[in-house]
Amino acid sequence: MSRTQFRLLSFFLPAILSITISAQSPGNGQQPAQSRSASALKVDPRLIAEANEVWGLIGSAQNPIWPGWDASSTPLLLYIPGEQDVLINHPHPPQGFVAYNGPIRFPGWQVLIRNGPTLIASDGQNTALEVEGVPTLAVADTLSNLRNQVAGMLTDTRPVDQKLQSLRALSLATDPYGQLAMVVHEAFHVFQGKQAPDKGADEMALLHYPVLSVQNNVGFALEGLALADALHAKNDAEFRHAALRWLAVRKDRRAALPAEAVEYEDGTEYNEGLATYTQYRLYQVLEGRQPGPAMAWVQGFAGYTDLSAQREDLIATMIQNMKGEVVVNNDPYGPAPLRMRLYYSGMAEGVLLDRLSPGWKSRIFAPDTSLTAIAEEALKPSPSELDQALRESKAGPAYDALVQGKTKLAQEGKGRAEAAAQEIESGTGIALIVDYSQLGSNKLGMGFTPFGITAVDENRTIFAQAPVKVIFGSAGELTQNLAQPLLRDTGKKLIRFRMPSNATRADVEKALGSSPSNGGAITGLNVELPGATLKAAKAQIRWQGNDLIIVLLQT
Repeated sequence: MSRTQFRLLSFFLPAILSITISAQSPGNGQQPAQSRSASALKVDPRLIAEANEVWGLIGSAQNPIWPGWDASSTPLLLYIPGEQDVLINHPHPPQGFVAYNGPIRFPGWQVLIRNGPTLIASDGQNTALEVEGVPTLAVADTLSNLRNQVAGMLTDTRPVDQKLQSLRALSLATDPYGQLAMVVHEAFHVFQGKQAPDKGADEMALLHYPVLSVQNNVGFALEGLALADALHAKNDAEFRHAALRWLAVRKDRRAALPAEAVEYEDGTEYNEGLATYTQYRLYQVLEGRQPGPAMAWVQGFAGYTDLSAQREDLIATMIQNMKGEVVVNNDPYGPAPLRMRLYYSGMAEGVLLDRLSPGWKSRIFAPDTSLTAIAEEALKPSPSELDQALRESKAGPAYDALVQGKTKLAQEGKGRAEAAAQEIESGTGIALIVDYSQLGSNKLGMGFTPFGITAVDENRTIFAQAPVKVIFGSAGELTQNLAQPLLRDTGKKLIRFRMPSNATRADVEKALGSSPSNGGAITGLNVELPGATLKAAKAQIRWQGNDLIIVLLQT
């Protein structure tokens, strides 16, 4: 029986977040960080112990996880949103940080803390970012990650009694091995950014990726099974046989994809897949080592004698993701599950290449090099080998069951997308419609999360899960302040979404103020409507039933 997992993910676009904070001398009598100190640590001390454990491996020129990667100059930011930042090894920290003088140590590095507003305000942002222009690893506090986990549980649509039955005390605990792996994963992103700052995936490609394609989704599942067999192979013959199955299925699957979809896959496998690969390598490298003394105090930690279970968990998670058994952000039909598959396919391909082409790490940062290309070059398959491997992969009842299941998924996904569009177009409450058909250019600038994209048809796309911003060139802009599903219709050249359910026509009229709502032309429109701010150089406003229509005009 397949297991369905629910994950709530946060996402930065782009992956490297730039935070610019003034480094001017502190005002109001404050002293520089070097001359003040504090001992109250709000961030979980285990994070410092775990980061120190990881840095013992990656913070040197003899990094056993990835040769040539020395993370000793990478600063760390640990944070509880709105409560405290802990900054370690930063060369010129932002204003307000003071030296920490408590008992927790990070040998060889300065530990600074700052209370109050934090550099990152959102929960669970384990990521790479820039602080004062310095690439920095950010790790959310245990409680911050837990709050994200609880949020995922609250949005899980299963009945409450079912959720409670599956809720165990230890399911709320932080896995220390997963935490160590997460630190390595995010630290590697800093290294990638330095080695190949322009390499990676264009998230805009997700707007056109065929996420419900039956052939594509079946192919992904077959790839996952072949990759798992390759990682479990006991000899060279088994390994090559499984690797050929993976390559044959991949080439067949990708033959039906547009070029930008293949480029997206390669870019995400490079970016997130390789970072996930470092997690697998960590579990190989740590095995048999002696942990630092502070790790003895970490809940659930049992040493490094045997980490095969952690590696097997990554392989099992890969199979589940690639078969579509993991529901990300409670949306089995959108691009989020696709993106997560590429984390694990890239991981497994890296492990394959360790065996196929040991020098692959020195090549992967080249602009036009992909994991798939290096693997194919190393395997040197004949056409007959690929044909045989593909026939084998598609034979038997397991393949037929996959086709049946993915066909059902596509049908359900299309129905759900159409229902969601209908709710936005003709649901209850007040709708805001921005008509940009009168503008000379139909190109839009948009800010959105790629995890919230749902393609309804060739003209209509829904953007959800985060507030959306739409820029109509110099004609105006729309900025949501709530995450209300927004529908873009490129055929009719309309942007629409429904205002919060408690918004009334009187509320909207009050927000419009003196702006005429009878179709007269207005210049310099700037209104704070329920759920969004709208600016327009020139526009007409009119009501049509419960729809507030704003037509953008050429100036």
